[in-house]
Amino acid sequence: MLSPMKRIISILLCSFMLLLPCLVQAEETPVTPISSLGDMRKIAQNPSGRYELTCDIDMSAAETPWTPLPFSGELDGKGHGLYNLRVRTTGADTAETYDGNYKTYETVFGGLFSILDGARLSNLRLVNTTVFVDTDQHCFLGALAGFAQNATIENCTVQTRNHLTLTSINAGVGGLVGFSVESTFTGCTVDAELIFTDMNTDALCEEFLGGIYASGCGVIDHCDARVRGFAEVYGYAHSGGLIGMHKLPKKSQYKSSVSYTTADTEISFFEITKSRRAYCSPTIGEDAGRQCKRLEMITTHYEKYESRKAEWMTPEKCESPRYTSGIVEPTCTEWGYTVYTCTGCGYSYKDEYTAPEHQYQVVETVPSTCTEEGKETLRCSGCGDSFSRALPAAGHKYQETVLEPTCTEAGARVFTCEVCGDSYSEEIPAMGHAPGEWVTSREPEIDVEGEEQQLCSICGAVVETRPLPPIPYTHAERIQLDSEALALTSGSTGHLAAEVFPADATDHTVSFTSSDETVATARPDGTVLAGKPGTATLTCLSADGRASATCEVTVRYTTWQWVRHYVLFGWLWEE
Repeated sequence: MLSPMKRIISILLCSFMLLLPCLVQAEETPVTPISSLGDMRKIAQNPSGRYELTCDIDMSAAETPWTPLPFSGELDGKGHGLYNLRVRTTGADTAETYDGNYKTYETVFGGLFSILDGARLSNLRLVNTTVFVDTDQHCFLGALAGFAQNATIENCTVQTRNHLTLTSINAGVGGLVGFSVESTFTGCTVDAELIFTDMNTDALCEEFLGGIYASGCGVIDHCDARVRGFAEVYGYAHSGGLIGMHKLPKKSQYKSSVSYTTADTEISFFEITKSRRAYCSPTIGEDAGRQCKRLEMITTHYEKYESRKAEWMTPEKCESPRYTSGIVEPTCTEWGYTVYTCTGCGYSYKDEYTAPEHQYQVVETVPSTCTEEGKETLRCSGCGDSFSRALPAAGHKYQETVLEPTCTEAGARVFTCEVCGDSYSEEIPAMGHAPGEWVTSREPEIDVEGEEQQLCSICGAVVETRPLPPIPYTHAERIQLDSEALALTSGSTGHLAAEVFPADATDHTVSFTSSDETVATARPDGTVLAGKPGTATLTCLSADGRASATCEVTVRYTTWQWVRHYVLFGWLWEE
């Protein structure tokens, strides 16, 4: 019996094993949509990505022919196609291929892709593909790829013309793929014109031509191939409606097979060599070692033309063909194209395809309202196909009315639909006061603050108040009299001018006091009044009493006053 600790450990291990698939499951790579030639070119930036077509793409929109790309990801055509693909060169990548004697060659490749390495292509159509390559290198061509290793190609349809002209030794032309290494082809349809032209009469080449693939090994299941092959071979020819030569890699345990296929094959060729082999078959040209399993391979048509001498082996029987052209317009369901026909030999081919296109016309309309969708029914004038599509709600057509805000009151924007009258409003915030100029509301006084107010420049309301500093009081420091001594006669007047310092003293008023008012007094304006004879000191004081100055005033009698006072006893009656 398990101990409690062992029981806990067992439960934890079981839980971990149940969660392990979730933990190790890799995050699925997102799918990139492809809707243009430019998007197709971007595959080169991420050849291992996942892609899908969203529409048919005219590949002839490129100014230059397509350059084959290596690819190791997934491309799902979603039933869409690439049409008018033109390939006139091989890709930059190379791989090793082998011939019937396992001699290996560094090889270049041409097609939509140069090399498929573990890639998956599905539900893709190639319409009017032309792969025409002239090279002095070992080379394999195919509409989809020149080389496919561990690749999966399923439910693909190819209509192509592939022409390889070369001076090398190991080479081949395939409908789907040039050289296949353990790749799978399922549910594919091929309509191919395959041409192989050997330009080197001094070396024995190995030629391979096949509707599905030219050479190598793979699994072919439920595929149909229509092949028109033409080969000029100074060496050894291997041509078949499905496979040119089947040969497994050295020491391979791979199980090749061909099952449930149909082949419509016509092949014309010559093979110039002392040891003729001339492999040619409606299905598999040569099955080395009979290692390809066969099940339900059906040949619907087979023609072979074999020449024992070199002669013109191309579909054009004229060395300098002259073509006339005729345009077939597309229909609702059929492609349009231009037919080129040689006036000499009658050979013709189709090029410059245009996609099928329905000619839809609106036959019924239920108009939309401001808030409700409408409906539009369209019917093709050619085939009668029809469909309906929603018309988006028209949406309200609002007219705007503005109630302007004030400084303190919010305004509003009122929107009213001119169609149905629906309305709504949006508040416009009060503007707030706009500070304007400052205005003095109370003048400052000495030692007393004043006040000023800032008024709104819009409505004149008081926005803010602030004090004005009081007028500072400046005390007098000294007083200067214009005279320090005055001599006056009794009853006369004099004048003293007083100047207060400093000049910015707040109060320049002065007052006078007298040491003997019976002798002399002074008014604030400086007028001195002389009294009885004697001497008196007049003191001038500042208003704040902090500064003073003195003047001695001497008062005397005039002669007459003296006589009158003293001789005539005026003192008795002058009181």
